[in-house]
Amino acid sequence: MRKVIYDVDYNKRIFYLLIEGRKVAFYLSNRLSKTFLYYLDKLVLVDFEITAKRKRVGRTWAYQVDYFNQIINLKPRRIIYDLARLRAEMKRVLSKHKYFLFVDFEMTMPGYRKEEFRSEIIQVGYVLAKRNEAPIVTDGYYVMPVTTTTLSKRTKRFLNLDEEEFFVNAKPFTYFYQELKLILKKYKPKIVVWGKNDCMALNDSYPLHKLPRLTRETHFIDLLKLHKDYYNLRDDLGLFKAYKGYYQVDEVQRHDAKDDAAITKMVFDAFIETIK
Repeated sequence: MRKVIYDVDYNKRIFYLLIEGRKVAFYLSNRLSKTFLYYLDKLVLVDFEITAKRKRVGRTWAYQVDYFNQIINLKPRRIIYDLARLRAEMKRVLSKHKYFLFVDFEMTMPGYRKEEFRSEIIQVGYVLAKRNEAPIVTDGYYVMPVTTTTLSKRTKRFLNLDEEEFFVNAKPFTYFYQELKLILKKYKPKIVVWGKNDCMALNDSYPLHKLPRLTRETHFIDLLKLHKDYYNLRDDLGLFKAYKGYYQVDEVQRHDAKDDAAITKMVFDAFIETIK
């Protein structure tokens, strides 16, 4: 649907269009309203799709907006949002980089009792590769925590860990830090993660281990966010659900960082092929 907005009710997250002389209401979900609501105004041109869902807001029935294709300010003319342009920009950004480092971390989890807790990385997995090519480097291992000498039952159960084996085999965090430093220096890759948690965990690890920061926000590509933006997804998509969707196979997630990094690469490769 492509129409000029007749009116907006910001409190109710609703905008109105005149359709065949009748005032028709459309409402935004919480997710869409956070991004788009305050770009909407009278005489703004909107191109959007709706769902089959309707919602009663006060005395008004409103159709739910699924996603926007375009939002254009007409006076003066200015394109505020353009989905096609956004997708084209994704392609441009992804195509200009040669190397990608696919990373996954597993972290400690608090116990079942309430207590002061600070999560930290205890397993790393990564795959270094050129775009849509075989891996150059693949590795994964346990990492020794610094804030605890034991693992919570919740952590061991979730990751299926043998605690004694873990502490025998875990490497110091500096081992991973030096490997990451060498990879960043030699290949200058974009670091691909699924969601914000891994990026946050790495950023938190530097001060925790009293080490200089190696990465900035611009080093990362959040593959989950790319999927949400490209496919206009309302909810977060699980990594293994995306993998199943692309490859039409069932894969049981084992919560192993090395396996998850490899799956992230496969999902990335499939996404690149799709957006071509």
